[in-house]
Amino acid sequence: MSGAGSDAETSAAAKTATASAAPSRDAAAGATSVAAVAPSYASLDLFDLGRRATEARNGRLGGPWASFVRSRQLLSTGAWRGPRDAPESYVEAADLPALGGWDAARAAGVTLLVGGGENASNGEAVAPSEALEPHIAAAAAGGRSLWRLPYRAGEPLSQRRARVEALRALARRSDLALWGVLPAPAGEPQGLDTLHLVATLRLELPEVAHVALDVAALGPRLAQMALGFGADELWAPIVSERALRLGANAKNPAMTRKEAIVLIRGAGLVPRERTGPEAYSEESP
Repeated sequence: MSGAGSDAETSAAAKTATASAAPSRDAAAGATSVAAVAPSYASLDLFDLGRRATEARNGRLGGPWASFVRSRQLLSTGAWRGPRDAPESYVEAADLPALGGWDAARAAGVTLLVGGGENASNGEAVAPSEALEPHIAAAAAGGRSLWRLPYRAGEPLSQRRARVEALRALARRSDLALWGVLPAPAGEPQGLDTLHLVATLRLELPEVAHVALDVAALGPRLAQMALGFGADELWAPIVSERALRLGANAKNPAMTRKEAIVLIRGAGLVPRERTGPEAYSEESP
């Protein structure tokens, strides 16, 4: 991501992502933290699961493509971070109390609320009712929610299973507008575990239109691989230019449009830039 060589290397890695990520059937059967996440797909290895998830995504979108979006964030201070003309304006649920609630954020121009699932206590499947209130308010005002779904490699399988099922129940509620789900690793994400979860979310949450990828949390390479397992949007700051990822800038999550396009094309998909909640450019150059 820090230069032409890095882009080419990333693209090459993702073209074989499914093949390299998919273990043998014996290995997949032994990975209990993966195999039990979706019992309805227990007979499938990771390769088959990814293929089905990709087909489900392509069927929903009408073709093999994925997107990125320029966004701006309303911070807890009331200041904005990101380009003024960004088509997506969002706020983190954790920042709402300091801003005065959803109504204040909406009045400032926010249309997307990000968060929710991280408010559940350890071991609980769903967020407390007070955590749902801003999402209900957002839906009532014509806003949307991008639900952050926490997960941890090696966590009890029953907890993850319950969390996915609870999210599907939320997606069916008429007083919520879950536009998408954002898997959020707690700690270092593991590749196979993350890919399995992404595919599971695509297949088991047909009510949720989008599976977005937090590039800052997953890293560009794993996010690119996950595009081959049913995800459809890169969630990262899109900037016109950035410094090389060296020294203090090594973990800068921002990407240029060119870098986002390279990641999506490297996954074998057509890149599109989202210009509204469900509006997209025909094809990014």
